[in-house]
This record gives sequence, C-alpha cells and structure tokens, in this order.
Amino acid sequence: MKNESHRIATWWMHWRDLNWPDQDNYESIKRRAEGFAKADVSAAMFFGAHFRWDFMPFFPILHDYIATVAEELHKYNIKLFDHHSVNLVHRYSTREEMRHVMQHSLPHLPFSPTREAAASWEYNGTKLNDWRMIDVKTNKPLFFPQHTADGFCHRNPDFKAAYQAYAKYLISETGIDGLSADDAMYFMHFNACGCPHCRAELKKRAGIDLPPVDDTSFWGNWDNPDWLKWIDLRFDASGEFYEDLRKVLPDNFMLTGCGSSSANAKCTMSSADARTYLRGWNYVNMEMSGNMPPYKHDPLTSNVPIANRIVNSSHHQAAAREKDVRAFCTGFAHSTESANHVWAVCKMLGADAWIGTLKTRLGLPWSITDTLPNEQDIVGSAFGFEKNHPELFEGEFVGQVGVFFSYETRNHTLYGTLSKGYSADYAKTLKALFSNGLCPHTIFTIPENTEKYPIIILSGVARMTDKEISDVKKYLSSGGKIVVTGATPLFGDDVWKLKNRVDIPNERFFTSVPDGIHVELPKWMTSIVIDTPDVSNEWKEPEEGIFYNPCRLDKSNEERLIALCREYGNKMPIKVTEAKGYLSTTLENKDRTVVQFIAEDFDVDIDHKLDSIRNHRTRVNLLTKIEPIGIDGVIRLESSVLPQVYTPFCDGESKIELDNGICTVTLPDKCSYAILSFEK
Repeated sequence: MKNESHRIATWWMHWRDLNWPDQDNYESIKRRAEGFAKADVSAAMFFGAHFRWDFMPFFPILHDYIATVAEELHKYNIKLFDHHSVNLVHRYSTREEMRHVMQHSLPHLPFSPTREAAASWEYNGTKLNDWRMIDVKTNKPLFFPQHTADGFCHRNPDFKAAYQAYAKYLISETGIDGLSADDAMYFMHFNACGCPHCRAELKKRAGIDLPPVDDTSFWGNWDNPDWLKWIDLRFDASGEFYEDLRKVLPDNFMLTGCGSSSANAKCTMSSADARTYLRGWNYVNMEMSGNMPPYKHDPLTSNVPIANRIVNSSHHQAAAREKDVRAFCTGFAHSTESANHVWAVCKMLGADAWIGTLKTRLGLPWSITDTLPNEQDIVGSAFGFEKNHPELFEGEFVGQVGVFFSYETRNHTLYGTLSKGYSADYAKTLKALFSNGLCPHTIFTIPENTEKYPIIILSGVARMTDKEISDVKKYLSSGGKIVVTGATPLFGDDVWKLKNRVDIPNERFFTSVPDGIHVELPKWMTSIVIDTPDVSNEWKEPEEGIFYNPCRLDKSNEERLIALCREYGNKMPIKVTEAKGYLSTTLENKDRTVVQFIAEDFDVDIDHKLDSIRNHRTRVNLLTKIEPIGIDGVIRLESSVLPQVYTPFCDGESKIELDNGICTVTLPDKCSYAILSFEK
C-alpha cells in the first residue's frame, strides 16, 4: 500500500535560530507553525545544519530546537521531516575557501571546525576523520571543491554504525516523523573511493587489488569484467547503506534522500540511482533544482525546460511504481506565482510537492533577504486547491507504451557513460513520445505478456543479459510488439561495433572542479561520439513482432516509431487532438479520467535590481514575471462527455463545447495550467 501523500514546505533554520532556547525564537516557531497550518501544509521539511556532523558539539541545542518545532507542528497535525547530508562535512584550509563556503552554501548553515579541531572529533567510538573517502589518484582524503567539503565513505562500517546510532538518537530526541538522509553517492565520480573498505570489496568480488590509476587496462575499460565489478560495487554501497539504515528505523518511518536523476550519463560515475536507494527508501525524491519555469538569460543559474522535467522524472516514477510507493518533487519559488508553477509541474508528474524559497542562494544581504516572502506566504494557493480537490490527484498515470531502461547498457558499456550515448537515446525517445501526445512508462524488466504494455521500445539498448533477451522472446510469443532503434544485441550481428574503452592518458580520465564551484566533467565523457554505422536508415522486420531501424532515433525515423506506438499502444481513455503549446499527462482512477495541461514555454523575467547586487549567483533567480507563450488557449479532445474544467491560478471562465464526439475547451486568457476531469 502506498504511503500517504503530502504537501511539503521547507522549514528553514537560520543562524539566529541557534540562539536557543530564546523566547523570541520560540514565538517565531509558534507563528510559523500557525502560518503553515493556514497555508494547508501537511508536512514540513527541516533544512539547516545540513552538514550535520559539523554540528556535533551542539546536538543538544539543535535537537531541542527541532523537537520544539515538531511539537508545535504536531498541534496542527503537520508532520516534520528532518533533512541533512549523512556524509558531507564542510572543511576549509584557507581564508578564500572559508569565504567561498560561507557565501555559496548559506542554506546549509556552513558552521564547521578547523581541520586541526576536526582531527580529534569522535562519535560512536571512532574518529570522523577515519571515515573519509580516499582519492584514488592520491590515496589521500578526497576533497570536494564544489561543496568545500570532505565526505565520509558510505561503505565504511564504522561510519555506517555511527550514522545508524545518530539516526536513532535524533529520532528519540526530536520526535520527527521522517528523514531525508542525503548524499550516499560519489559527487567526485570515479575519483572516489579508494579507502581500505572499498578496496577490500573489490578484492572480494574480483580477486584483485585496485589497480593504480595509470593502468588503462582497468580504468575506463568496459571490456574488463573487473572494471564492471568496480562499477557494480559502488552502486551496491549506496543500496546497502539505505537497506541497513532502514533496519534501525521505526516501522513505516519515512525515509528518502536526494536524487535529481537516475538516467543521465553521470549516474555510472556517481552511482546515483533511485531504484538502488529504494532498497531502504519508501518515498522517492525527484529533485528539480533551479528556476521554475526557466529563466533563459543567466548561464550561471539552473534553468531546465519543463518538458525536460517530465522526461527526467520518468525513471524515478518507474522506480516508485515498482515498489508501490509515492514520489515527491523538490522545487524552489519566491512568490505565490512561482510556487503555483512548481506545484503544477509536480502534479503533472503525479508527485507530491516540496516547495522551498531557497532565499539564501540569492546572495543578498540579510536586510533584503528578510523582506522576501517565506514558504507560508506563497504555498497556500496551490496547497489549498490540492487539499480541497484530492479526487483530481488520485489514481495512476496512464501508460500507453513501455520504454525499456537498460541497466546493462548504462552500467556495463562505455556507451552508457557518454553524454552523447545511451542516455541521449533514452531521453530522445521519451521526448518524442510526450511531444506527440503519447504517454510512455519507463520499465526495467520485459513483461511476460501484453497485459500492461502491448508495445515496448528499446532505443540504444546496446547490451542485455541472457535473461533479458530470453524475456524478449517470451514477450513476442505472447503477441507483443518490440520497436528497436540503434545499437542492439538482439540479432547477434550488431552493426554498431561499439567502442568500449577510453583511450586517453588517465590524468584526463577524472572529474575536476577547476573554478571551485562548477563540476567539469571529463572531456572524453562529453566529446566522444560513437560513429554512426554506414547502414540504410530503413525500418525492417527481422522477426515477427519486431520493428528495427539500425540508426539512432532522430527526426528522420521518428515518424514511423510514433505511428507504431499509436497503432499498437494502449488506447487513451481521453484522446487529446489539439493543445497548441501545452504539455499534457493523463491520470485515471475508478471514478474519473483527469487530463492536466501546462504551458511548455514561458516569458520569464527577474528582479534585475536585486540581481545586480548579488555577491554570488547559483541555482536560482528571483522571478518577477511568469507568462505562458506559444499557446492559443484552445484544447480539443475526443470525448462523449463534457469535463469539469479547473484553472486554479487563472481568472475568468472557460468555455466548453461538445460537438459530434469532440470536446472543445477554450481557456481564459494566458492560462498556463488547467485540469480537465471527465467523470466515468
């Protein structure tokens, strides 16, 4: 049974809150809790003291503050989840590094000891410094310049025991209802981790010592089975960390963590994977960092198109479906209008919304920051609508076609770790389907029959296990259809001849952070292009039920793929025939079919005056204008009944007409988000 849904807002802890217990701070907690209740928040996510081990000397103060927040929120039946990094600690060696971390990581409350002081810190009987990740290049503690931090290895048994002890202590001291335990991954990619425990695990699995980094027969050689075992054990370290943490938590206690993507090329290097994390999680986080909608004129902030958000979420949604748990999205806003759009995108994805202001990423002085709205000031419009209309967000999102996500390709081929490789094939396929009004589901296994997915797409799936190939044959024998594009092992004569190792000097194999802020991926990852084979871009049917094009999916062969999906895919309960400029998703439950629409493109502007005085710029801008463009406000659908139309953030009435099985809805002017509910 799925965990309950939540409407989540961030509960920020600031420097002044550490003056605890203080009557003014207590009164502030009570006012905030009341404000959250009035804004229809159902759960608060605590954020502050993020690199938690840095606050070890002050745990009694911190925990008493958190406990007081929990007590006040519980008076309104609002849950409190704590959110912190399990393994990152801010560390700096110079004045410049200190200033960097204090400015760029202010949401964390970057309060850290000197390296000299940290050398003696212990918890649960072992030293924190002995838990650190080790750089495979230097065999010294690994430094994370982008975070001005060291990190603890989540395979280290002493660290795992210490964190489990801390989690139990935290829960007993504070009465929190859930935990977002972040960062059990490798932010510095293949630079980590060369600690004795990771080396011992490779010795156990492969019977070899970890080779030196100049051994190119191992590093970056996907033809070497020992290299594949190294990749696998790094993913397993994350899964085992959460699996073991789950064992010490109360029954049904909410556990999640951070996770922006599990399907891009970097995941093989970072070992980030929601499906792996779900060995312990019971709530999936789909992080949507940056501006929402995107502001297109600042290259130093994060501005991802809304269509990409929908594509990026597909893997995480599939992981949640597989475990029958809910997902939530993290998004940032600084006004009611921007909070409304963050919430709308979350609902488009079938996810709960966690909305935070992230004001301290704006790089403004406190005299200005304090004047900007807080969460309780901006989330009430969206959360109130959701609370009053729960029936619109219950049910399952329709899946017409299955898109197979290949772990074998992602993890066990060089093609899976290239920016222009497998992840591009997977994303391009989803984009093509969504943009043509089809509703795909990512799937991780080939089903036995066509009961759920009568057609499945394998796009750029360059490697499969023997069982997966056998499962394809069983699926075909049940009457299923398979569409294959690009590299494939299915026919035994792969025309692609994929390169499978990185042939460069190994000092250029690893990730770097040259400016101390922005991660620079190794150039081989972003520049290597697998040569397209000299074959005809034609569709073939090599076996009954298989439609195959040896070329990668692009505009030249996309039309046939879309036609096949429309011919053989599940039929939509409500078919959208016209919705210029809108993206749509469809949810179905026993009582109704709900179709949501959000504008794909926006004219977005920012507060330029405040932007000009920022002392740094990361992640977000202060949006002042969000206006949909490229829409005409007319939606047409095939339906025999009239829908109930909701435009929660738009003034004016919608016009609804039904003529010969075609329903036409004319939305109010400049309507960026609409919900159409068709009663069964």
